[in-house]
Amino acid sequence: MQTNKLLLIPGFVTFLLFSCHIGNGKERQGAAGSDSVHRGTRVTTMDHFIGANGFIDDPVDKLAAVGFIREYHNWAWDEGNYSSAYPGFPNNQMQFAPSYPGWSCDDFYRSLKQNAIQVSPCLQVSVNWLPHSGDFNGDNKPLDSIGANPASPYSYYAKANYSYQFAARYGNVKVPEANLLLAGNQPKLSGLNYLNYVEDWNEQDKKWRGRDAEFLPEEYAAMASADYDGHCNTMNKYGKQYGIKNADPSLKLVMGGLVDVNIDYIKRMKSWFENNRKDKKFAADVLNFHIYAFKGGSWQGGGPALSPEDAHFREKLSAIVAYRDHNLPGKEVWVSEFGWDTNPQSVLAPPPIGSMDLQEVQAIWLVRAYLAFAAAGVDRAQMFVSRDVNPNDKTWFSSSGLIGPKGNFTPKKSWYYVYTLKQVLTNMYFIGTLRSPDPNVLIYKFKDASSTKGVYVVWAKTSKDYKIAGYALPVPAAAKNIQLTTMTPGKNQGSTQNLSVNKGNVYFDVSEKPVFVKTDVMN
Repeated sequence: MQTNKLLLIPGFVTFLLFSCHIGNGKERQGAAGSDSVHRGTRVTTMDHFIGANGFIDDPVDKLAAVGFIREYHNWAWDEGNYSSAYPGFPNNQMQFAPSYPGWSCDDFYRSLKQNAIQVSPCLQVSVNWLPHSGDFNGDNKPLDSIGANPASPYSYYAKANYSYQFAARYGNVKVPEANLLLAGNQPKLSGLNYLNYVEDWNEQDKKWRGRDAEFLPEEYAAMASADYDGHCNTMNKYGKQYGIKNADPSLKLVMGGLVDVNIDYIKRMKSWFENNRKDKKFAADVLNFHIYAFKGGSWQGGGPALSPEDAHFREKLSAIVAYRDHNLPGKEVWVSEFGWDTNPQSVLAPPPIGSMDLQEVQAIWLVRAYLAFAAAGVDRAQMFVSRDVNPNDKTWFSSSGLIGPKGNFTPKKSWYYVYTLKQVLTNMYFIGTLRSPDPNVLIYKFKDASSTKGVYVVWAKTSKDYKIAGYALPVPAAAKNIQLTTMTPGKNQGSTQNLSVNKGNVYFDVSEKPVFVKTDVMN
């Protein structure tokens, strides 16, 4: 949508924001058993399915509410930090630990791994040492020269080499030291085994930024092909290494998240790959989309925002998954941005419902969105965003965090609710639904990947403070131990109580806030 979420990036001071604050806007590391078979493909269990967008200067203990981080990572942090003195490609002097702004990417990724949080850096924003036409804008396509053809992989040598260098350091394979283009203060490290995914750009279909920034599908496919494997290893300028697969073949390239859930964009990329790559291969391992529940479909529709059910999140992503299953089997599908604000004047804020404040509704709708994406067959979902920009700012995306703004980091209700969702559904995957006699009530079933245990998630899909007292849920006859967990502010594992079976049912109150019925047997 038409806003500049680059303003959220910490330390991006040269031309976009003030020092180390966010402005307006917006790995294969898992534990054993983190993947399970579902619908003929492999999907991630919920503890690593549940993700958020985050930043290198977020406290890791606050990121622990989720199991996966999409880390906004500006290219220039590793190459010059917008200094006019930086030589650029092919005379790269890359810095990762410390990076040019001073952060240690090594330490950040290591800390996430030690805390069982997986991460996919989103490598975004062009560098000012490339010869952009006119004033430098971070959204510009990273072409090697002015006038270069954006639909040619051979226009992206610098970007493809950076992709190789990043993958060499943080992937799982050690490469020859002679291949590393590092500054003199950097240890020559590779194969650190911190990542299994790298995302290639962000919102490349941003029409509002003009043609210097907007990638047509064919243009993005060309850059992705270069960044994937040096366009089938046909890039040989300067004898450098190009593409992440040439550093670590197991590392997965995530296509940049599209602004819209747009199958046509994917179809056109697929056609370009088939017509231009020798192997005909779709040169990305993950199809990636952003989706927001703006009223009328965009920020221009005014507010309040819609619920995940009224915005048809499950249905829209189910269509993408069905396309993937039939046309690109083996590719993952991600939703790498979704969310709601808590400032009541934002067009992305939900309406007040009953006695619930906006923090409560945001928290509930985030949980329901994760559930919708899991039911659609999505592989991972990352809410936007880890922290507020400014809770007092009515601009959309300014108050969509799980925690307070930089320097505050106070957990909001959504932090506790999302954390509880992750805890309750750890090692679980979606297996189906149970029909409810009440058409307003949804019942989703999750099964443990390595035992007979399971969880029923039950809620009213409405947005009118709908409630049912003493709802009857049938449970398997063999079930002996059944507990009800309710999401509770201040508790990152919720509140739990035992339930007794009466004639094959357990009874509890149902509302628009999902509750979790844990059982030792799930059919």
